[in-house]
Amino acid sequence: MTNSNHEDYPLYRTIYCDLRDDIESGALPAGAKLPSIRECAENRGVSVGTIRHVYSLLSRDGLIKQRRGRGTFVASSTAELDDGSRKDKALAAIDRMIEEMSRLEFTTREAQIFFELRLRQMEDITRPVRVAVVAATSEERSIIAQSLDAIRIAGTFRIPFDDVLSHPGRLLSGYDLIVAPERLYKELKLLVPEQMPLMPVAFQLSRASIAEFMSLPKGVTLGILTISMGFADVMQSACERYLLEPLQIRRARFGIPDSTRSFIEQFDVVALAPDYENLIDSKEMVLIQEFADKGKVFIRTEFGCDRGSMLYINDAIEHYYRDLRESLHS
Repeated sequence: MTNSNHEDYPLYRTIYCDLRDDIESGALPAGAKLPSIRECAENRGVSVGTIRHVYSLLSRDGLIKQRRGRGTFVASSTAELDDGSRKDKALAAIDRMIEEMSRLEFTTREAQIFFELRLRQMEDITRPVRVAVVAATSEERSIIAQSLDAIRIAGTFRIPFDDVLSHPGRLLSGYDLIVAPERLYKELKLLVPEQMPLMPVAFQLSRASIAEFMSLPKGVTLGILTISMGFADVMQSACERYLLEPLQIRRARFGIPDSTRSFIEQFDVVALAPDYENLIDSKEMVLIQEFADKGKVFIRTEFGCDRGSMLYINDAIEHYYRDLRESLHS
């Protein structure tokens, strides 16, 4: 059940805060097993992508632990993790290391340098390939990042294209690869350092979305609602490609509930941007549900990265991952 204290948050943030509050209050005790991502999504009536994002935030904040093959569990409390016996064992191990370094005639400062170097190497061995997802719109960044979620050895970082234009040096912040929509490839190529791999990706509508557009009867009015107006052209081109009858299409963006309501009222069918549930606030989510309950027809457009692009990107990530591990062990 959604906590009313969080009702003005985006949907994913509301669920995150509810689960965080339950964990911190003890309603979900340390070690408790959480539902799977799919079960949690079904229980709350939201998309799998929304819950996947929520769980990743909880994991990042140290509130849950995701154990492969076993499930997702509430993390142990800081007090339990910092108990005396573990701390004593850690200090004893450090003392033994210092004694050994002293016998080898290293100074304390030299020992510190070697220790920090080894820690960095261990982090590199276990870390995923860092992929910068650069796109002009939040929808495009979401489509690419969700497609890359299937590649376990990849960690994605979403970067607005405008940020790169303002600060090209941002792409030098520890990323291994860059993935961007093919329409930005030429422009980005001028900004990206030569040694940085830049991979373009093409988008395609899902089969379910194609079927919905092809089934629209002649004469219906169609509106398109996006989060970013820059994505409206992508959506309109995709819609028109699969409409059996030409339709006059109008576009608008989410952001102001009253304007969104007025726009929806004008059309028989409204196509919604991909992943809109994670990108609009709760008031507009309630508005969409209200119209849906009254019989308004919505098409929840789903886009993915085309198969050829993903095979190319997956191969590049795996190659980089192997090279990184071989260089660390050589």
